[in-house]
Amino acid sequence: MGSGCSPDLLVNKSMEGKNKSNELSNAFIYGNYSEKLNKELQEIDPRLSKILGSPSILSAKKRIEAAQQNVLIINSQTETAVTAISNIGPKLDNDKLELDATAGVSLSKLINDGGALSANVDNAKLNVEISKLLYIQKVNIDLLEVIKSEQIILNFKKIEEIYNEQLDVYNKNLPLIKTAEKANIISKTDVLKLEQLKLGSEEKFLTAKSAADAANLVRKKYQLNETDDFFKLNLNRWREYEVQSDAFSFINRDLIQTQIDIMEKEIEMIEATYSANVSLTGTASANVTDMDNSLGFVGLNITVPIKDGGRKEFQIQEKINQVEALDQERKDLDLLIETSMQALNHYYKIHKERSKLLTDQIENSKKIADDLELKLRAGAASVIDLATEKMNYYNLRRQNTEYEYQLLNEILNFYQLIGRQCDLTDFCGQINLSLS
Repeated sequence: MGSGCSPDLLVNKSMEGKNKSNELSNAFIYGNYSEKLNKELQEIDPRLSKILGSPSILSAKKRIEAAQQNVLIINSQTETAVTAISNIGPKLDNDKLELDATAGVSLSKLINDGGALSANVDNAKLNVEISKLLYIQKVNIDLLEVIKSEQIILNFKKIEEIYNEQLDVYNKNLPLIKTAEKANIISKTDVLKLEQLKLGSEEKFLTAKSAADAANLVRKKYQLNETDDFFKLNLNRWREYEVQSDAFSFINRDLIQTQIDIMEKEIEMIEATYSANVSLTGTASANVTDMDNSLGFVGLNITVPIKDGGRKEFQIQEKINQVEALDQERKDLDLLIETSMQALNHYYKIHKERSKLLTDQIENSKKIADDLELKLRAGAASVIDLATEKMNYYNLRRQNTEYEYQLLNEILNFYQLIGRQCDLTDFCGQINLSLS
């Protein structure tokens, strides 16, 4: 089983300076971990490999490759373009239908376009980063889907254990209860209350079982079977996060920032069209029957935009509006993350107090049941009182299990919000490794 990144592994150093787009999200995507990688990090966990092999993730990987190819395509525009040319047709200087043919080459080389091509290349590189971030996001989403399914199964096993113990107590006491009811020692109402407790527990058990059956199908979807251990979770790392610190890269926020950088590059591309476009062009051609008398031309092709009816200004303003909207979205996300972290902190504190109260109630219920059992033997208590208290005891245990599971889900949802689900399993480094 591999271990992944530490919280400071995903440091995002791409948000400073005018040229930040060239380094965007490198820390998260490539993992600025030490060159002295331990042996475990050099291998991807087999369970994670199965998740990475899902069709949707493989498709996301292909989109990265397509984006990388697009960078090469755009970069190729900086090279000199050479084209073979030929013409064939009738001669126009006589009445005979004689064909004439010429052949040659033409070339063009971009010299200056005001930075449009450079901005376009940067834009293409940013699209590579977007595709990588979307890949990482998709892996994190699928990983959390498996984690949640496994926790549902584990939660069901706890509830099943409690329910079986409770059912055993109910069944053992049922004959005595029926006898006491027939002898009018206990009322029908008391018996019905006990049955309601039993049915309530059965309903909780069946609901948890249905969820566990569905969760097993999720694991099978990713080819995970009984030989694959459940993921061991690190549930405490969220306390180390600092929302406003560059020491932590939140993938959902990085996606917004990358989109902003793309818009800024598109503005640069539009602004570049105000400049003169200069390219070196040349042609050389000759009649195929008289190659010694060739014609050639080499010179500069210069185009200068004069008027476009304000189209560029409208395009720039549109991009500026999109940047402002994305920037506000990023700020809203930061606020949401910060308030969610505060809410989780408060919930955690309340949970500790309530959990302690439930533990005390469980211990107290156990003592009462033990006391009632002694009194029953002495004839000072009824079997219905004992059975009811024991049913309450198991219900309290189940409530405690459900409460622990509720806290787990609150933590998992927070990791999902910030896009760092991989920190739950220490697999961030391994996900980064899968990009190579």
